[in-house]
Amino acid sequence: MEDHGLDFLRLLSWVSPAFPTGGFAYSHALEWAVEHGDITAVDSLVDWISALLTHGSLRADMIFVRHAWQAGEDVRQLEDLAAYACACASSRERYEETVYQGEAFLKAAAVWDDTVLQTRRAAIRWPLPVAQGAVFRRGGAPVRQAVLAGGHMAVAALVSAAVRLVPLGQTDGLRAQVKLETVILDALKQTEQCGLDDVGTACFRSDLAAMHHETQETRLFRT
Repeated sequence: MEDHGLDFLRLLSWVSPAFPTGGFAYSHALEWAVEHGDITAVDSLVDWISALLTHGSLRADMIFVRHAWQAGEDVRQLEDLAAYACACASSRERYEETVYQGEAFLKAAAVWDDTVLQTRRAAIRWPLPVAQGAVFRRGGAPVRQAVLAGGHMAVAALVSAAVRLVPLGQTDGLRAQVKLETVILDALKQTEQCGLDDVGTACFRSDLAAMHHETQETRLFRT
């Protein structure tokens, strides 16, 4: 039987800020929101990310992580899920952000297990939550931990971006992270029974921010 301590260490590696998923290049449209005054401090940052977890793209991603985990070793089912997740991207930048990070995540995780890389079709793009669910399942993470890990990784990346963009101090970034812990747990509960028909978003300001970012004059982030 595999050592569950090893499973946990792998999961920590895969959600580590040092893991090469390209997170430092993406702000998920926070850059535009900061420039236009929507996010100015800890409270407005927490409100913005909370909305994404409750009604927006991060909620949808948690659903995709769960379904990818449930697909298990069925690569064809995972590819169908990947295609659906790509189709749900609300803009060009959101699509590029999720597939560039997802495929970088798969490539990096192949150091542990290259099963998905060996069997996937080159024509299928792999968005990040689908790649996460598949890798976390193969690494021995239970489904609850897998979904929480995906949610935590997304939130940590956004907080890190905001620390540099607002800018916030490192301590304020940690304060935001603490406030968002319960929101991630609530999102986990809200999405436990969700099927793919429940995927949808209502964070129009965030979606519009991603579209506006494409033509933003000064940009530090790719999205």
